[in-house]
Amino acid sequence: MTTSLKKIICAVDFSVVADSVVRYAAAIYNGDVELTLLYVAPAENSHGLLLKKHLHDFSRYSDMLSQRNADSIFTVEYGDPAAEILEYAKEHNADMILLGSHGTTAIGRLLVGSTAETVMRQAPCPVVILKSPDNKNKNHGTP
Repeated sequence: MTTSLKKIICAVDFSVVADSVVRYAAAIYNGDVELTLLYVAPAENSHGLLLKKHLHDFSRYSDMLSQRNADSIFTVEYGDPAAEILEYAKEHNADMILLGSHGTTAIGRLLVGSTAETVMRQAPCPVVILKSPDNKNKNHGTP
């Protein structure tokens, strides 16, 4: 039995990893899906000029998605990333959560990453975790 996805939450943090997650979301998008890009900022940054910055950062994702004719909702929540992603998914009856894992160290890669692991273990729906892009390009080709 195949279930169709109606609501996908794509957790972003405006990093290179998140760019890959947004590209993946655009690739699987179809017109029947409600795609929400969710950014969770620290609670102490809950107002002021940062909201303007978040909207500017989202514009980059808007450009990526428009190339695939993917419609999306942009949302900012404040607090602990894992807790807010899980709460948002429950409140909005998500069918899938997409997020990236930075895996900046060998142990980090082994453990997936604390936010990704928490979401994966407690999510009310399937979770797709995309690994960090290969770090070779960050050194401009030097080994």
